[in-house]
Amino acid sequence: MALGKNPFDGLELLGSGTSFSAKIGDMLERADMFRDMTRQEVDIFARYMQAYKAPAGAVVLHEGVRESYMFIVAEGRLDILKWTGDYKENKKIATVRAGKTIGEMSLLDGLPHSATARVVEPSVLLLMTRSHFEQVIDEQPEIALKMVRKMATLMSLRLRQTSGVLIDYLKG
Repeated sequence: MALGKNPFDGLELLGSGTSFSAKIGDMLERADMFRDMTRQEVDIFARYMQAYKAPAGAVVLHEGVRESYMFIVAEGRLDILKWTGDYKENKKIATVRAGKTIGEMSLLDGLPHSATARVVEPSVLLLMTRSHFEQVIDEQPEIALKMVRKMATLMSLRLRQTSGVLIDYLKG
């Protein structure tokens, strides 16, 4: 991605804010991160989010680029790609399906994304920007804390899985 390019080019905005929040809330309820929240809590987050339709082939996260946002995959599938330096193309390291999140590390720490995410099939993605997340923290701190705890749990599980794969790699 060229620096300065809008990362949402090629995505179709389906809706945002209070006028679309009920539909976003319906999609959020099916996501892992929101399963332990009440509908009222889900609806609060929905007011701060945008829904996008993403075509196959769209790159929605770019490794090494500082873009502080995360997506929740409401529908579809994305591949997570990592540049290894040994290949002419990025190497696929995971596939993310509906109900999962991508980009939450950058949302929390503001650092560049650690991998690239490319849409495999037409998808619906729910966007939470860092500025909107900070608004939730300021306006709804107890609910924001629930989300941060869930993010920490999900990232911990991913780290444990990655450590297991690394051990297998080192043994082989």
